[in-house]
Amino acid sequence: MSQESCPQLKQELEDIKTLKQEFDLELEQAFASGNTKKAKALRKKLEAGLENIQEKLWPFEALEKKKIEKQYEEQREIMEKTGILEKLSNNEMGIKGIDNKEYTFPKLEDIIKKMQEKKEIMETKAEQGFQELLIVPFGMKLDDLIKKYKQVILKHHQEGELLATKEKPTDPDEPLELDENEPVWAWERYNNADVEEKFVYYPESFNAENHKGKTKKETLKEQNKKTPTTAGYEILFIEDLPNIPREGKGQIKGREGNKRKQLETGKTPNEYLEILKNDRQYENEILQITETQIAYALKYLEKHHQIIDDYSGKGSASFQLGAYSPASDIVPYAGWNRVSQQAYLGGYVPGGSFSRLGVRSGVRV
Repeated sequence: MSQESCPQLKQELEDIKTLKQEFDLELEQAFASGNTKKAKALRKKLEAGLENIQEKLWPFEALEKKKIEKQYEEQREIMEKTGILEKLSNNEMGIKGIDNKEYTFPKLEDIIKKMQEKKEIMETKAEQGFQELLIVPFGMKLDDLIKKYKQVILKHHQEGELLATKEKPTDPDEPLELDENEPVWAWERYNNADVEEKFVYYPESFNAENHKGKTKKETLKEQNKKTPTTAGYEILFIEDLPNIPREGKGQIKGREGNKRKQLETGKTPNEYLEILKNDRQYENEILQITETQIAYALKYLEKHHQIIDDYSGKGSASFQLGAYSPASDIVPYAGWNRVSQQAYLGGYVPGGSFSRLGVRSGVRV
């Protein structure tokens, strides 16, 4: 907001105060007379004025307030529709964590407050393309989240709305076949992976003896202590990128002095980890986890009826390098397998690579 706009904004605030007084007076008269017509009109005018001021006070240039509000509502609706959110003991909607605690779905105002605390980072990364809000039910048992993923894929297929990912919106629909008995194949290490602490989250290295990652229960405990209003969830801004670019196809995003090349396929998990640590264009990004992968896949499927990471089609499979299995020395990866006709949740060695296997990152709010 420019200095020139301050006097105008001050006057608009005074006008709002006057309008509020007028509304309060009219509301009293409406209670007495039963005629609410003028009070309703004043209320509509007051709400429009407040919304206009809120838009002017919005601190981000690269992130649109209305777009974020829409993304927030869309996700809440999708998570309710797919059964991820349930009614909790406080009558709010939320999830039950593996630590036996209930986590209410975070309020938009709490998310915005956290964004404002990291305003410079949020603005920098938004300019580079991180403009898609993603709310991940992190505290939920991974097995239960995978089960919901299976149910949604099956439902879309039965309704004739399970499509391959498009490269362009104008591409024709391409219906996919599905193994209805097993819509999602998951590597055996995923079974009770978070409950039995087979996975650690956000490791600093893929070294079984010195990874410095934390279990889900340890992470939840930390969230409850440091960020109680959003605990139980990972809240990120990501690129809306269902097709991870192959080698040589990554686009450069951002303005002069703040450019970033999209991460491409073909590198090893160890190499991706080092890139995010040492290359400044990827500063303040975190690598995604399996819970993030499923949350994004569900959101994209519900919005567009398309799967993601179709590595035999327009896309690429994806590592989830924010997670690691020290006992197996394996990192998770995911994709759509056209041969077996199912979503695939597998594991990969940290030193291995494949030309159609890449990675996604995000910016934590």
